[in-house]
Amino acid sequence: MAKLKHPLSGALYSLEPDGLVKVENNGAVGYFSVLGRHVSGEIRQADPHLVQWLAGPKLPEGARSRRHRG
Repeated sequence: MAKLKHPLSGALYSLEPDGLVKVENNGAVGYFSVLGRHVSGEIRQADPHLVQWLAGPKLPEGARSRRHRG
C-alpha cells in the first residue's frame, strides 16, 4: 500500500485497496476519491496533488518521457 506524508500538515495519505485515498491526521480520518472528492470521514479536505499522486493513473513500467530520452 502506497503512503505519503504531507510535508506541511504531517497528514498521512495512503492508497486503500478499493482505490480511495485515506487521510489521517491527529486521530481524524477521511476518505477521498481519485478526483479528490470527500467520500466519508471527519477530514473533509485533502491536498488534491497528493491524492492524484497516489490514486491517479500510472505510467507503464519502463515508460519514458520524451523530454528525458537518452
